[in-house]
Amino acid sequence: MGRIQSSVGLVTGVAIDDTVDQLMGLNAVPRDRLVSRTTQLQQEQTAVTELMTQIVGLQLSTDRLGQDSLYSATSVTSSKSDVLTAKNTGSAKLGSYSFIPVRQAQSQQLTSSLYSSSAQKLTEGEIVIHQGGFLDESVSLDELNGGAGVSRGAIRITDRSGASQKIDLRFAENANDVVDAINSNDALGIVASLEGDHFVLKDISGATLSNLKVEDVDGGTTARDLGLSGISTTDTTAEGRSVQTLAVNTSLRSLLDGRGIDLPSSGAALKFSLKDGTSFSLTSEIDTQTGSVGQLLDEINAAGNGKVEAQISTDGKSVAINDLTSGSASFTISSPQGDLAAQLGLDVAASGGTITGDHLIAGLSDTLLDSLSVGGGYPSLGDLDITNRAGSTTTIDLSGARTLHDVIDTINDASAGVTAQLNRTKTGIEILDTTGSTSHDLVIADGDATDSASKLQIEGAFAKSSVDSGSLNKKYVTRSTSLQDFNHGQEFPLGAFKITDSAGKSVSLNLSTRQPETIGNVIDEINKLGIGVEARLNETGDGLLLLDTANGSGSLTVSDVGNSSSAKTLGIAGTSSALTVGGTAAVGIDGAQTIRIKTDSETTLANLAEQINALGSSPVNANILNLNSSGGVRLMLNSTSSGAQGRVALDSDIGITFSETTRGQNALLAFGANGTSGGVLVSSATNTFDGIVEDVQFTIADTSTSPVTVTVSENTETISKQVEAFVTQFNKMRDKLDSLTVFDVDTNSVGVLFGSSSALRVDLGYGRLLSGAFRGAGDISSLREVGIQLNENGKLDFDKEKFSSAIAKDPGAVKEFFTTEDSGFAAKAKALADSLASVETGSLLNRSNSLQSQIEQNNKRIESFNTRLDKQRTRLLTQFYNMEQTIAKLQQNLTSINGLQIIPPLGS
Repeated sequence: MGRIQSSVGLVTGVAIDDTVDQLMGLNAVPRDRLVSRTTQLQQEQTAVTELMTQIVGLQLSTDRLGQDSLYSATSVTSSKSDVLTAKNTGSAKLGSYSFIPVRQAQSQQLTSSLYSSSAQKLTEGEIVIHQGGFLDESVSLDELNGGAGVSRGAIRITDRSGASQKIDLRFAENANDVVDAINSNDALGIVASLEGDHFVLKDISGATLSNLKVEDVDGGTTARDLGLSGISTTDTTAEGRSVQTLAVNTSLRSLLDGRGIDLPSSGAALKFSLKDGTSFSLTSEIDTQTGSVGQLLDEINAAGNGKVEAQISTDGKSVAINDLTSGSASFTISSPQGDLAAQLGLDVAASGGTITGDHLIAGLSDTLLDSLSVGGGYPSLGDLDITNRAGSTTTIDLSGARTLHDVIDTINDASAGVTAQLNRTKTGIEILDTTGSTSHDLVIADGDATDSASKLQIEGAFAKSSVDSGSLNKKYVTRSTSLQDFNHGQEFPLGAFKITDSAGKSVSLNLSTRQPETIGNVIDEINKLGIGVEARLNETGDGLLLLDTANGSGSLTVSDVGNSSSAKTLGIAGTSSALTVGGTAAVGIDGAQTIRIKTDSETTLANLAEQINALGSSPVNANILNLNSSGGVRLMLNSTSSGAQGRVALDSDIGITFSETTRGQNALLAFGANGTSGGVLVSSATNTFDGIVEDVQFTIADTSTSPVTVTVSENTETISKQVEAFVTQFNKMRDKLDSLTVFDVDTNSVGVLFGSSSALRVDLGYGRLLSGAFRGAGDISSLREVGIQLNENGKLDFDKEKFSSAIAKDPGAVKEFFTTEDSGFAAKAKALADSLASVETGSLLNRSNSLQSQIEQNNKRIESFNTRLDKQRTRLLTQFYNMEQTIAKLQQNLTSINGLQIIPPLGS
C-alpha cells in the first residue's frame, strides 16, 4: 500500500507545498526574467514585421508610379454613347475620330410555305441546309479598281424622260448594294444590273426627252470609281467601264472566289522550263493570308533573273508569264510540290512564248466555273441542246464561258425560248421555259462529248416548265479559309480537343497554344499528332474530313476537352462511321457544313423543327409560327450566326419551300463619314468592331444619320488616383510607425519600438526621401512641385489641383520625375524600401531575423530552466517528506523511551 502524502506535514504541521513554492519562486527569478525579456523580443519582432508590411505596401504604390504605362493611360469617350460605345482595350493612341453607325448586325430569317397545322405530315425525302456555296455573293467596293476601291458618296442619274435623282451611295458595301440603291429609287425609270466586271444601266422610262446621263456630285468621284462617269447617251442601255481587275495589291486570299491559293510547306512551288533549254524553280516564302499578287509576280521575276517576265494579263483577269529566252525547247510551267501551277492555270501549252493562266477573279457578283463541282470546275464546256416546250431545239455553244454568268448570259442570248437564272437557293441555276406552251417536254441534253448539260446538272426531259440544277457544289472551304470565315464571321473558339483512333491511342490538341489561323493550319496540326488519323478537306468542299488509318477494333472519336468547343465548331466532334472516299470504302468523320435531314411519311412539321433544333451544331433555330388570324402554321428558321456570313439556304424534294423574310446583314460603321462622303466603311458580323482604331473597341447600340465623335484623351485622373494611393499608403505607414514609437508622458509608457534604431532608420530614410531634392530626373526636382509635401505631423498632404496643373503644364516632366531610372522618385523609393525590407539586404528583415534568433535561444534556455526547476521542486518535496518521516521516527523513539519503567533490583 502506498503512503498518503499531505501538503501539510502531519508531524510538524509545516505547509510543505507552500514552502516549496516559495523556495521555487526564489529559484525561478532568473527564468522569469528571461521569459519577460523574450516576450518583449516577440513584441518587437511583431512590430518590426508590421512595419515591414507597411513598407512593402508603400513600395508597391511607388513602383506603380514608376511604370511608363501609367502615363500613357487614356480614356475613351463617345459623344453619343447611347448610339456608339467605345472602350479602351489596351494603350489607345490619342486622337479624335468621327463615325456614323450605319447599320446594326442582323440575323437571317426564313419562313416556310403554309401548312394546316404543326401535326401535318410531310412526305419521304430529304431537306438540305446549305451554309455556304452561294453563287450570288457580291464583290466589296473596296476591292474594285485593282484594290484602289471606290470613294463612297453620291451620284446623279438622269433618265431619258429628264427625271434626275441623286443616289446616295455613301454606305454601299458591295456592288449589289449599288444596284439595289439605284433600283429602289421609284422616281427614276432606270434599272441597274451587273454584267461581268461592269455596271449596266437600262432606261425603261419609254421617253426620249433627254440623254441617259450619270454624273458625280458634291465634288466626289463615286461615279468615276464605279465606271459610270461620263455616260450621256441616247441609247436605252449604257454600260460602264470595267472596274474589276487584278492588280499588284490584290490579295492572294481573295483569288478564285475567295478560295485563295495554297503553297507547299516545303520544296519548289513552280518549275519553269524555258525555250533556251534552261530551267529554274521558285520556292515561295509568301504568307498566302497576307500576301499579294504583286509579291508573287516579284518572286517569279527575281527567281527568273531576267529570263521571264511575270505580269497581269492584258484582260486583267489572270497571270501571264513571258519567256524572254530563245531556242527550240518547249516553254512549260509545272509544280514539283503541290499544285500551284494548276491553281493559277499555268500548266498549259505556251502560245508565242507566253503562258496565260486561267481567270483568277469572276465578275462583280459571279462565280468562276473552276470553283464549281467542289473546285474541280468545268474546264471544257461545249454544246448544250435545249428543246423548249413548244418543240423548238437550239444548240448553245458554252465553250467561251469562264464564269457561271457567262453560261447564263449565253443561254439567255440564244433566243431558245427559255430563261436561265440562279435558282431559289442561289446555289445553282434554273432553266425556265418562256414559250407558254405545254405541247412538249422541256428537254436539255448534252450537245457534244463535253457533257455540258450533265455537268451543269440540268440534263433530262421534264414535263414541267422549269429545271433546277440543285447545288452546283461551289467549293467554299479550302486550306486557305480563315477560321473566322469558317465560323461564319464569328470569332473561332480556340480550345483543346482529344482524338482517339480506332486502336485506342489518344492525343489532345490544344489550339489555344498552337494559334492556327486557317483550316490548313488545323489540318497540319492534326496530322502531326502521330496517331492513326489523317486530316484533309472533305470531297464536298464544305468542311474537314478525318480518316481512321489505325485499322483498330474500336472507333475513331473526337471530343472537346473541358469547356472547349473547337471540335464542335470544326464539325468533327463525334464518332466515326462508314464513308466512301474517292470511290473507296473508308471509316472516318466527315465535318461537312452542309446538313441533310431525312424525312418519312410519319414526319410532321413539328418533328422537323425538333430534328433541326436537335442538331449538334445547327446553323438555325426552328420555331412553329402560328397564324391565328388567317389560320395555319409556318416553320420559321432563324440563323444562329448574325451577319451576312450566317446566311443559310434550304432546299428539299418534299415540297416544302422557304422564303427569306429577313436578310442576314453585317453591322456597318462608317469611319470619317459626313453628309457628302461615306469615308471608310467597315463591316462586322456582330455589333462589335475591333481593330479599326488600335486598342479601341466599338459597339453599335443604335443607328444614326449624324456623326458620332469618339475621343481618346490622356487619362490624368488615373495618375492622380495612383498618387493619392501612394499618399494614403505612406500615411498608414506613418500611423503605424507613430504608434510603435509613442511616448505617453501621462502614463510614462512607450511604444514597442521607442528608441529602436530600426524605427529611426525608417523615420529618417523617408523623411530625407520625401523632403529632399532630386537631381537627374528632369525639370521637376521635388515632390512639393507636384503638390506632395510633409505636414507638421510627419504625414503627406496632396494638393490635387497643384498636381493637375503640373501635369497639364508639362506631362513629360511629371513622368520623367517619377519614372527616370536610378534617379527618379520611384527608383529612389524602391532603393530605400529595399534597404529596409528586402529579403537580401533589408535592415528590418535583418532585425527580425536577429530577434528570431534571440527568441529561439531564449526559449531553449527557458526550457532548460524549467527542467532544472522541475527537478529542484521534486528534490525539495522529497526532502520535506523525508524530514517528516525522520521527525515522526524520533517522536516514536522518544515516546518509547518515556514509556520505559525502572526495574527494581532483585530482592527489593
